[in-house]
Amino acid sequence: MSFSVLFFFVQFRDRLIKGYDGLFGGSSDGRLDGSANFSRKYGWYQSIFSALAQNDVRRLEDITKLNVHKCLYALEYMKEKSELEANQIKKNFK
Repeated sequence: MSFSVLFFFVQFRDRLIKGYDGLFGGSSDGRLDGSANFSRKYGWYQSIFSALAQNDVRRLEDITKLNVHKCLYALEYMKEKSELEANQIKKNFK
């Protein structure tokens, strides 16, 4: 792989991380827990398989044919919705 191709993909990755910070942002204290290690190990597959393909391996091919920004936007929506619901539950039990 040439240096220019590698440089392109590194820049592309950095733009995705910055553009979808809510999805790819790190933990607030900088430490890695079990969840972060799992995410680091499975990376993109975890999001594609669990959230978008709904744990159905037969749907992976259809999901991977979609526009990447459409997928990332949907994942960020699901993450924020889940966080809001969890916070509401915590608030209700205080």
